[in-house]
Amino acid sequence: MAFKSDFNLEGGKTVALKRGEILFYEGSTADEMYFIERGTIMITKRVLNKSIKLGEGHAGDFISERAVLGEGLPRSTTASAETDCEVVLIDEKMCRKYHETLPPFARKMIQRMTTRLHQTNEMVVRMARTQEMVKDLVRRMQMLETSMLQGIEHHEVT
Repeated sequence: MAFKSDFNLEGGKTVALKRGEILFYEGSTADEMYFIERGTIMITKRVLNKSIKLGEGHAGDFISERAVLGEGLPRSTTASAETDCEVVLIDEKMCRKYHETLPPFARKMIQRMTTRLHQTNEMVVRMARTQEMVKDLVRRMQMLETSMLQGIEHHEVT
C-alpha cells in the first residue's frame, strides 16, 4: 500500500473524514486534488435528481486530478467518505512542482488522459440520463395503457 511518504507529499495537509462526510461537492471550486491515505472515497454525480456512483478511490489512489491540471473547471462530481478516511490535500502549487519535472510529452499525455476520463464520465452521465428518461416513458405508457383498458372495461359495462 502506498503512503504519502512514498510520493513525497509531506507538505500536504492531511484531513480526516468520518463515514458519510463530503470531501467536495459537484460544482464547487476545484483547486486541489487528493491522495487517499486510508479508507474509501465514493465518487458520485447528480443525474435527473438522482445520485449515480461513477466509481471509488481506495487507499493509495489519487482523485480529482483535473483540479490541478490548470483546466479551471468546477468539480464535475461529488466525493464522499464511504468509510472513515484520511486524505492528503495536494494543491496546485505542490502538483505543479512535480508536474514541471516531467518531460513535455508526459505532461501532455497526463492532461489528455485526464480529459478523456472526464469525457468518458460525461458519456456515462448521458447514458444514465437516457436510461432514466426511458424508465419514465415506460412508466407513463403503462399508466396510459391501464387508463385506456379501464376506459374500455367501463364502456363495455355500460
